[in-house]
Amino acid sequence: MNASSAVDWEGVDTVLLDMDGTLLDLRFDNWFWLTFVPSRYAAAKGISEAEAHDRLAPKFKSVAHTLQWYCIEYWSRELELDITALKRETLPRVGFLPGAEMFLRK
Repeated sequence: MNASSAVDWEGVDTVLLDMDGTLLDLRFDNWFWLTFVPSRYAAAKGISEAEAHDRLAPKFKSVAHTLQWYCIEYWSRELELDITALKRETLPRVGFLPGAEMFLRK
């Protein structure tokens, strides 16, 4: 960013950011929803992971691009899994994108 297009941060009151893919590495989110959750769903339902993927794909597609897609409580109810606990369990895998932490500090 050159000096003429720099943001005057002193005049900014609020900044809203989408975390996934903007601050956090989207690979975690993709792994969590496309690999980890189907694996846990399969175990909870006593089905194969392939069957879990087949069941979950339409559920995911039906709420894509809606607020429900981002709602942990919705997914906990819908999948009958404790998504909050699964997120906590996998927290060590979450990572910032390069430069994101420095951006937040500034």
